Amino acid sequence: MAELPELELLKQKLRRNILHKRVGVMQVRNAKGETLTDGAGIEDAALKGRAITDLHRYGQYLFLELDRKGILAMQLGGELSGELERGPTTAEEGEEPRAALEIQINGQQRLRFQGTQLGNRLRMLDENSDVDFLTKLGPDPLMVRGEGLGVLREALSRRRSALRNILLDDTFAPGIGGIWADEILFQARLRPDRTATSLSEEEREHFLEQIPKVLDRAVRCQAKTNLLPKTFLTRHREDGHCPSCGGALETLSVGGKNALFCPTCQS
Repeated sequence: MAELPELELLKQKLRRNILHKRVGVMQVRNAKGETLTDGAGIEDAALKGRAITDLHRYGQYLFLELDRKGILAMQLGGELSGELERGPTTAEEGEEPRAALEIQINGQQRLRFQGTQLGNRLRMLDENSDVDFLTKLGPDPLMVRGEGLGVLREALSRRRSALRNILLDDTFAPGIGGIWADEILFQARLRPDRTATSLSEEEREHFLEQIPKVLDRAVRCQAKTNLLPKTFLTRHREDGHCPSCGGALETLSVGGKNALFCPTCQS
């Protein structure tokens, strides 16, 4: 599952490897490996041969700027994973077949996405496109620093729900998934089901500070569990013990989703 740190790392990799290269054919395959002629809803002529002039990320959206004033917007995250590959497509032994969308780059590389509803995650944008879907997103949590926390502070003041639900709400801060929401709450020493209105001013500020701090550390550690600090909850999801007190971690249903937390440190 791709969450914000993984998406930022993918963006960085793509900027190093595909800028100023040309887009080739785009193919969509279903879980049986069959090619769908209209699976992406974008004609080949709209992409083929166009150069990638710039690349950006905002929340879970990746934007490929193309020459002749076009932008290919891709909604990532959730169950959708993306990778830049070389050579023919090969499935790992024993791997279940999955639907995939492939965009050839310069005929030598392949931008490959696997997941569901792939066609619904792509949009071609121009100066006349409706971008209301972007205006509903909150500030990108990896771009919020210093005084920029005031935007999140104001948004939090209007919330009444559980903190974990708020973190997973794209209108608050897009792209944060369950794993890093749990980590943010652990570092803030707050229970996942605490409500925004129950926070003291000190708790609120500590909570807000941990959002970019945790995500930035995850990016610097390449989002790899074994590279994270030993004080991070994420390193102990498998062994089930709190890195601070050594007690057993527990799961708690919040908004219909399971959250991992330490009942002692996040009391």
